[in-house]
Amino acid sequence: MRKLNINIVAPVLIIAVMIMAHIHGHAAEKRVTVGNKNFTEQYVVGQLMKQILEARGFRVDLRPDLTSMALRAGMESGDIDICAEYTGTAWMVHLKREYKPGTDNNRLYAIVRNADNTNNFIWLDPIWNNNTYGLASWPEFANKHNLTNLSDLAALYGKKKGKFNTFVNFEFSTRPDGLPAMERFYNFKVARTSLKTGTPGASLIALKEHMTQVAMVFGTDASIAKYGWHVYSDDKSFFPPYDLTPCIRKEVLDRYPEIANILKCLVATFPGGGKHATPEIVTRCQKTWRELNAEVDIDKKEPAEVAYEYLRRHGLIKDIIIR
Repeated sequence: MRKLNINIVAPVLIIAVMIMAHIHGHAAEKRVTVGNKNFTEQYVVGQLMKQILEARGFRVDLRPDLTSMALRAGMESGDIDICAEYTGTAWMVHLKREYKPGTDNNRLYAIVRNADNTNNFIWLDPIWNNNTYGLASWPEFANKHNLTNLSDLAALYGKKKGKFNTFVNFEFSTRPDGLPAMERFYNFKVARTSLKTGTPGASLIALKEHMTQVAMVFGTDASIAKYGWHVYSDDKSFFPPYDLTPCIRKEVLDRYPEIANILKCLVATFPGGGKHATPEIVTRCQKTWRELNAEVDIDKKEPAEVAYEYLRRHGLIKDIIIR
């Protein structure tokens, strides 16, 4: 009987140990959900965060293709743990605060970080890519008139009485914090006979086809990298900064504090990562993101591939982990 009992009990114990090990393994599994928005730059940053976390032992569920509001709602409900949000979007849309022209990248990041901390969202080090509104020209036009920044451009508008072709999105031409406010802030006026408007993207086509001298762009548009356009620096900080910043729910960071250092290593690969922003740092970081976006929009690579190659170049991953 004793032998029979051993024969019966031993397999039961083995099975019990296996079940406990299985349960323990699942309990110890590090699992997070990363969300990203529904445009190129966000697809890339979503993959960057996913892949670097997976390379360091996390199981990552990726939720792509979200609107800004859906992404925020997911963070607030706990369905999403980590995202990369823009400082300007957080301040004006999610926190519903007023932006005061002249607030620079560092200041806006600091006040967003402090304000959102009360919502138990932790903002980590920012990527200073400032994907905000901008005006651009072919470099020949900028060089001919010795133009560098928006103050230079405003002076030329004054000299020419605003009479050279300018193309902006229709919404930007009418919204109170768009062109009308910029004209007042920089003290210039575009002649309405020289102002052209259109749907998003139309200004890029117009500049590409040399149908305008000045066009509205966004700071990290791939076309800037492709065509080498000159983007006028916002030397008086009129436009709100939109700096891409990893944001994580406090509950998740308390559970996995190592995530802060993992994402800090990612941010540190970009110009100025972990340092205070300067105009030079922002310009260099925008250039980096224009090139990354161009790999997707122009070279037609998948965002996962672009992210993997970037992480490999910077020594952050070694093995192929794309899924």
